Amino acid sequence: MADARPDGRRRRGADTRRALVRAAVDVVVAHGFDRLTLRQVADRAGASAASATYHFGTVDALLEAVVVELERDAVARLGELTRRARSGELTLLDACTAYLADLLGPRRPVFLTMLELRVRIARGHGGAGLPGTESDTEPDAALIDLIQDHVGNRERARELFAGVFGLSALAVFAPAPPTEHELRARMARLLAGAGLPTDDDRETRRQIRRRPRPETQEDRFP
Repeated sequence: MADARPDGRRRRGADTRRALVRAAVDVVVAHGFDRLTLRQVADRAGASAASATYHFGTVDALLEAVVVELERDAVARLGELTRRARSGELTLLDACTAYLADLLGPRRPVFLTMLELRVRIARGHGGAGLPGTESDTEPDAALIDLIQDHVGNRERARELFAGVFGLSALAVFAPAPPTEHELRARMARLLAGAGLPTDDDRETRRQIRRRPRPETQEDRFP
């Protein structure tokens, strides 16, 4: 009869590793990359410092796992929006607006973390790229694929996605966060500028007109 103990140890090891990664994500989102230590993460995960060292060895290795975890989560969320759009449940405008509303609402701290990560990648980290950034996971690919369904060209789809992402990056730093109606109106204009139908832009404009507009509206969210 096969000894089940090795499998049990592997499962426990995998569970501990997942707990450490999730704890590291929480620390990074709450405090930034520079506050990440193996001991702090182990304490948060309810694990020993020795286990954190065993599974990761260095903070850079743990940071690599954080990057992968955040990207996988983004892929799953975008994949669900893409699935719903392709099934006809959502329009392209719906999907892009939901993407922005999620980034700027419940997932704002995570989005800010990912922005910091992208800046650090662009600048280099300690003279080299951040570990884990060469992974096969592409967090933006699902939405780019969806846009490509409409524009028929990968390069145009990337350009339009860059506009969507840029819109979100501007909005996340605005003094007052935009409402979902405002996001939808801006997104509709972006899609219309690319020659894509927005389906319900008249209804969007009607809803926007109902809401009080601060005097600094255009200044705070171009």
